[in-house]
Amino acid sequence: MFRRTFLRVSTLFGAGAVASEALSPSSAAAAPQAASSVPLKPPFPEYGPGGARGGVAEVYQKARQVLYPICRVCRECNGVACAGEYPGMGGVWSGASFQNNFEALRKVKLELRTLHELSSRDKKPHTSTVIFGQKLALPAMAAPIGGPGGNFQNLLPDAEYFDRVIGGCVDAGTVGAIGDGEMDSMALVQGRFDVIKRYQGKAIAGIKPRPQQSLLQVVRLAEEAGAFMITIDTDSAGRYGRSHPDIALETKPLAKLREIVRATKIPVVLKGIMTPDQALLAGEAGAAGICVSNHGGRVLDHTPGTAEVLPAIVQAVKGKMVILVDGCVHYGDDVLKYVALGADAVLVGRHIIRAAYGGGRPGVALFMKTMRDELEAAMVVTGVPDVRSIDRQVLA
Repeated sequence: MFRRTFLRVSTLFGAGAVASEALSPSSAAAAPQAASSVPLKPPFPEYGPGGARGGVAEVYQKARQVLYPICRVCRECNGVACAGEYPGMGGVWSGASFQNNFEALRKVKLELRTLHELSSRDKKPHTSTVIFGQKLALPAMAAPIGGPGGNFQNLLPDAEYFDRVIGGCVDAGTVGAIGDGEMDSMALVQGRFDVIKRYQGKAIAGIKPRPQQSLLQVVRLAEEAGAFMITIDTDSAGRYGRSHPDIALETKPLAKLREIVRATKIPVVLKGIMTPDQALLAGEAGAAGICVSNHGGRVLDHTPGTAEVLPAIVQAVKGKMVILVDGCVHYGDDVLKYVALGADAVLVGRHIIRAAYGGGRPGVALFMKTMRDELEAAMVVTGVPDVRSIDRQVLA
């Protein structure tokens, strides 16, 4: 217990020493007032007006003012400054799994191919795709993440947070998501599904591996709201269950998974798949898809990065089910990398949180639209006319 407390405190106060990733000491001193009235001096040029990614940079700057020290909104969200911080944004214990996601994706290289007819003007690539019958402006959706309670100190009312996420994604031509919390009341959960219903079901319903009857009850809520996809965090029964011993999250053997899949017509995606054999088992359970994910590095230390394990999983189940992936998706180039490795689409987590707190519904829409524009530009200079044509040939 002492070791965990020491690591959390030392990480929090030591982050200021990482000049390229966290706030300066002078900014940190002002941080307690930042959310109310005192603006923080941008520690990075690209977080000011007109910097890298344009208006998204301003959204990030505002997010830092609101979220510090829960999230430092580092220039590159690599899991170093927040390692071991839970509740919060960090990866579990050493933070290695979160950092491995970042490094594995960074190591994937793209090949420049410019001798073709594509352009950013008169012959643009097509970035749209279809997942479970839902057309998306780009192969990226919001990842199911819990509400603004435990991790974000109730900085926003629950329904308002999810309205920002779902509304912004819908405005950008894709879909949002709601997350589940192991200690959330059924009334709180119902409120989230009311938000999905307002947006005509254009959202993913993320559900924790609750006891079977409770889980099936939440599935009914998803059906009533018209959610277009259900994800089940199969990996949450470990760390999250231990965090709150009175919460009966449970692992789900094949028999229980089959019962869930058969209980609804909504496509069920099993999230937390990191090996080919687990992907094949998901198929045996009847899942419509999988999400290659280590829960953002928040359930088990020292796992590989998702970009590292994705190719073998794709080889095992491509064409048999939808393959989603998450893990440090930030730029349109990241989307291109993951799709080239074999994913059908990606889920965006921490950066959606930043956008929601830093810019509200318009901030989320701006982030997703910017990522679509980045994907289009990357497709031009890699010579890919549409999402269906993206394959490993774009990788160096």
